[in-house]
Amino acid sequence: MDEQQGGVIQDERGQWVEDVGHPDLSQDPTIVQDTYKIVRGLLVQYGWLVLFVIVVLMYLKSKLNPYIEQYRRKRENATNQAAYNPDVALSRQEAMEQARLRMQEKQDALAAQYAEELRKREEAKREEKIEEWEKLQQGKGYHSKTRVQTDDASGQSKPKPQPKKRLRDGFNPMTGEGGGSCRWRPSPRGGARGGG
Repeated sequence: MDEQQGGVIQDERGQWVEDVGHPDLSQDPTIVQDTYKIVRGLLVQYGWLVLFVIVVLMYLKSKLNPYIEQYRRKRENATNQAAYNPDVALSRQEAMEQARLRMQEKQDALAAQYAEELRKREEAKREEKIEEWEKLQQGKGYHSKTRVQTDDASGQSKPKPQPKKRLRDGFNPMTGEGGGSCRWRPSPRGGARGGG
């Protein structure tokens, strides 16, 4: 137990010892000045050597960094292997397998649906071709989808094409007639008329 009286303290064995304490730097600035002078002197004398050592250390660090990282990864893997729980890993693997099976079943259902749609389209195309062949055999014509056919007592009739409607009556861009005041007129023929 340390007790303090003035500049003297009592140590653990009970003896009184003079308290040296730590010097107060604010009252005695010579320590700071001396330290500054020593550091400055060392840098002036060995500055280039210190700089060279720093550059060499940085180069070595950059070259050894991959090996250090590899060593760290090995240590982490070793600690992970020590903390490895096979039951947790097995349950995680089973969950992943079930999720994969669900996804595969969904994909199989979509593929079957697509195959069914494709089969229906092919069947419809086949039926269409058969109908066209039968129409051709009956004399109705091939690819008669665009014709409108009606069965009357007089036979078959075709719709009459309607004449195209003109946008503006009396306008023909080829003749220059019927337009507005803006039309092209050729220049008069012949040269200058005068004596000569």
